[in-house]
Amino acid sequence: MTDETRKAIECIRKGNPIECSAESYRSEIRDAIIRFASDCADSNDSIRMRLALAEVNRLDRQYAYGPLTESHDKTRLIGA
Repeated sequence: MTDETRKAIECIRKGNPIECSAESYRSEIRDAIIRFASDCADSNDSIRMRLALAEVNRLDRQYAYGPLTESHDKTRLIGA
C-alpha cells in the first residue's frame, strides 16, 4: 500500500473527502477503499462503511470511472 493510499484511508477514518489523482484512484486507491468498506462491514462499523462507499461513488463520478457507454446521439462515448 502506498503512502497516498494510506492517506486516503485515513481521510475516510476522519470523515474527510479524499484528494488524489485520477491515476492513483484507478490504480490502487479505489480498490483499497472498497476493501476498507468491506472490513468496516465485517466489524459492524456501518457509518465508516457508508462513508467509504459514498467516497467511491463521488470519486467514480469525478474521474468518470466505469464502463464507457454510448450517448443518445451515438456520435460520441460518454466518459471518453
